[in-house]
Amino acid sequence: MRGDGRIFRRKGKDGQDLAIWHVAYWGPVDGRVIEIRESAQTSDERKARRFLKERLREVGNHRAGAARFQGPRQERVTVKELLEALERDYTQRGVKGLREAMNHSRPVRDFFGVRRAVEVTPDLVREYIDERKKSVRFVGGKPIVGLANATINRETEILGRAFRLALNEGTLAMAPKFPSLPEHNARKGFFERHEVEKLLLHLREPLSDMAQFAYATGWRLGEIRGLRWEHVDRRAREIRLPDSKNGEGRVLPLDESLWVLIERRWTRREHRTKDGGSFLSEYVFHFRGRPAPESTIRRWWEKARTKVGLPGKLFHDFRRSAVRDMIRGGVPQTIAMSVSGHKTESMFRRYNITTTADKLEALRLRRQYVEAQAGDSNVSSFPTATTDTTRTPQGER
Repeated sequence: MRGDGRIFRRKGKDGQDLAIWHVAYWGPVDGRVIEIRESAQTSDERKARRFLKERLREVGNHRAGAARFQGPRQERVTVKELLEALERDYTQRGVKGLREAMNHSRPVRDFFGVRRAVEVTPDLVREYIDERKKSVRFVGGKPIVGLANATINRETEILGRAFRLALNEGTLAMAPKFPSLPEHNARKGFFERHEVEKLLLHLREPLSDMAQFAYATGWRLGEIRGLRWEHVDRRAREIRLPDSKNGEGRVLPLDESLWVLIERRWTRREHRTKDGGSFLSEYVFHFRGRPAPESTIRRWWEKARTKVGLPGKLFHDFRRSAVRDMIRGGVPQTIAMSVSGHKTESMFRRYNITTTADKLEALRLRRQYVEAQAGDSNVSSFPTATTDTTRTPQGER
């Protein structure tokens, strides 16, 4: 019967029944109800019937809305295939940060790749998280055990996106919910002017110019590193960035100091090759004609900040400092965001732009305001503590 399904054995080339049992039942596939046939992977008839009964139960749950039917085709899909599909999707859609996303997917692929997608559970993801917490990374040449929670979360998020894409495209019928780790990444690092001046004395080109540009504009390191001359309008004294990390282009007018910096970079476009030739680099802040390698930037940065006694400073602190200084200088928030390239107001909370000095100034201004109101009030000031022992008898008013 259609509702009961059946078990059967396939015929071999000699016409004889094969040992392995197969099952046939009606179930949902791509929005249609069709007969599904698959191997029970057993020669035991009782086990084959139990397998068929389990499949019928899954189909029944699907019809009742209790759970979506997975089916044999979806059970064969591996995590590796899901990650490859996600990469193709990102590439076709031109998603920003593709390279970063693929870097985060490598350890995920190593751990989950050969596993079938249906085997991935929250407990298995927690096992992955535990393993990543034990892994060794190198910072400044020193080994450190354990990755940051934010890094691990970015990796598991890639896995989650791959599952959601498969769910949307019908490759999978369901996707598990993945656990995540708490993140406390509201960084508070800022540069003061005297610190920047000391640091610039020890930074090599083009990193020294990149640092000055970042301190003035709040641009991201990746944007500065990849800036091309085609984005610079020297006649209008503007930089026109067609696209950025937030998915929107923007225009940066160059004030006097930035114009001097860009003109200095213009005179240093030429790069001479080892064979005596030369060419003009298309990159504003080039190193040997190309963007400075990230490993080189990290090495130069570590060396310079150590020399001037600023071991905890990050290049990204220029971004926070630029925005903070613009806000302190009275620049409206929306204008500051348009210069630095921030898209949402949440960056003010995430960057924790207010410092202790800002808060003390707020308290001082509040006190001045309250004191200025004293002359307009008919309420006496708060009494000071006295040693008067006179007491009003209880009950008297």
